[in-house]
Amino acid sequence: MTPDTHDHEHDHVQAGPRPAARNVPAQLLALREEDFTGSVVVSSAPGGTIHLERGLITAIETPGAPTAETLLLKSGRIGQADWTAAETAASSAGAASSAGVGDLGAALVARGSIGAAELEAVCASAVFDGAFALVLSPPGAWENVEAAPPAGLALRPGIEPKRLFEETARRTALLTRAWGPPGELARTRIRPAAGVSGVGVSGVGGGGVGGGALPGPADARIPARHRETLAAATGRRTARDIGFALGRGVFAVLLDLVRMDARELLHREPAAAVPMAPSIAPRTAPGEPLPADSGQPLPRRVPGARNPAGAVGADGGVVAGGVAVAPGGPPDARRADLTERPATTEPTDTTATTEKSTP
Repeated sequence: MTPDTHDHEHDHVQAGPRPAARNVPAQLLALREEDFTGSVVVSSAPGGTIHLERGLITAIETPGAPTAETLLLKSGRIGQADWTAAETAASSAGAASSAGVGDLGAALVARGSIGAAELEAVCASAVFDGAFALVLSPPGAWENVEAAPPAGLALRPGIEPKRLFEETARRTALLTRAWGPPGELARTRIRPAAGVSGVGVSGVGGGGVGGGALPGPADARIPARHRETLAAATGRRTARDIGFALGRGVFAVLLDLVRMDARELLHREPAAAVPMAPSIAPRTAPGEPLPADSGQPLPRRVPGARNPAGAVGADGGVVAGGVAVAPGGPPDARRADLTERPATTEPTDTTATTEKSTP
């Protein structure tokens, strides 16, 4: 009997191409499995760039949230002179290395400008804040870029995508329970309420805001962190703008705004009026008589026929920007004072502590 010459190569099912990811989180999970190094460029508003090394997320750069560089410089944690010197040292080290890229974080630590643990905490805070900022607006398209340059300050080894998604969902749910849709609060422009204008330090954020002060007892009841936020709230700035001005994360600023709003320290500028729909009445030339009444009843609007604000979910909530918003009344009816629910679940936003710490 002749030996079995069956071709075992055909016993294995050939794997086809990976199906396209349905959204950015699914794409990041797929890239983690592939140990992808490069970036994912998201083209939504505000959009941004997600940096990955071997599938782990090392940095997120988006106009919607401050980067680690902004957190360190705007908060005054690192001076501009030290930062420039570290950049020069990193460039020199990169030119001498085979990779051709210097490590700015290592240069900052080597110069003693910041400790390694504190730098890691700031970089992690910036990554979580950047992911949170990306979900505040409707998702858009994305593309992978393998040859993308690395981020200036990167968290190494990086954050697992699943961990990032869990923390982003926690932050979104916390703000939704306490106030309402976080995207709506993030778009609101803030200024101090009547009677508390002028609270804070003169010149916060470089705009010469503030300069006045409340009487001692009233001022003492407002934490210094909130006084600085009030001084930066000009009525033209959103939470994102205040975060960039003070060197704080957007999520941390939003939490402060919720607490301050519960104490009636804020005035929220109303959103821009939605343009009215064009009239569909028949045109009448000047001087002509109005059309006669036909006697027909006016059409009735059917409730629920359309919902321009968003789709209604099964539980009565509204789906907006890919995030399910809890059902209920207007935001005012759903606010809660967060002082009884401290948001200290790991990972915490470290910008509140690092901005005043010493090297």
